This record gives sequence, structure tokens and C-alpha cells, in this order.
Amino acid sequence: MPGGDFHPLLFVIVAVWILVCGLGVVLFRRIMYSAVAMVFCFLGVAFAYALLAAPLVAVIQILVYVGAISVVIIFAIMLTEVQTGRLELFFNRQTAVAAITALVGAAVLAVVSLSADIGKVGDESLTPGLRQLSRLIFDRYVFPFELVSLVLVGAMVGAIVLARREGERP
Repeated sequence: MPGGDFHPLLFVIVAVWILVCGLGVVLFRRIMYSAVAMVFCFLGVAFAYALLAAPLVAVIQILVYVGAISVVIIFAIMLTEVQTGRLELFFNRQTAVAAITALVGAAVLAVVSLSADIGKVGDESLTPGLRQLSRLIFDRYVFPFELVSLVLVGAMVGAIVLARREGERP
């Protein structure tokens, strides 16, 4: 890590934080609690990127996921009508199937990860800096970048139209 040593214990703490928040997203009964747990999970991922010496990716994680996607999800939760009624039991027939699928997936991931011959990471000069990345985005990929911005503006206008109440004036 440039400017300091990589601390594996801190990385493990952040990984546990991400897992606990991810479990909170899935296990909380109140959907707003799940959304807040998701925000903290995204922040943990950003911190993990920062620990792995990828500050640009960490900032993008915070801007896009914490700043945009989480806000959109929270708005969607607040704009939908939550119907109250009898809740299903938490553990049902699908829980066992989901647990077995998760364990098989984790086993496959572990086998592939442990059998891969990764070797040494390449030279740091090969990693693009902020200047090279911005040149790529705004020179070579300017059309897709602008297209994505138009799609996002369209989504914002659509959200405003859907959120407006019947009979309200703009």
C-alpha cells in the first residue's frame, strides 16, 4: 500500500463488518433497517478499496453506491405503499435450499481460489492513475459517458413524474 503498510487485521475487521452488514440487509424485518445496513455495507466496501490502495475506486464506491443507489432505493421504499398484514414465517422450505446453494457456492469459490496460480502482482507503473483514467473517460469514451448521463437524467425525470401526486401542480 503506497504511503504505509497493509494491515491484514484491519482488512479482516472490515471484511467482518461487510458480512455483518450484509446479513443485516437480508435478515432485518423492517425494510428501512435493511436499507441503512446496505449503506453501511457499501461504506465498508469503500473502506476495503481504500485499504487495498485503490482510492479512486473507493471514492467512486462512495459517490455511486452510497450517494446515488442507496438514496434511490430509500426513495423507492418511501414512495411505495407498504401493506401491513400477516408476515410469513422466517424459516420455510426455501431456507434449506438457499443454505445448501450458498454452501455449495462458497465451496466452489474456495476450491477455485485456492487452486488458482495467481503469482506476483505486476508493476505499480501499470496501474492507471487518475489522469490516465480521466483521459480515457473524457476522450475515448466520451459518447458512452454522455449516454449514461442522459439515461440518468431520464431516470430522475421519471422518478419525479411518478412521485408527483394526482392533481398537484409542478
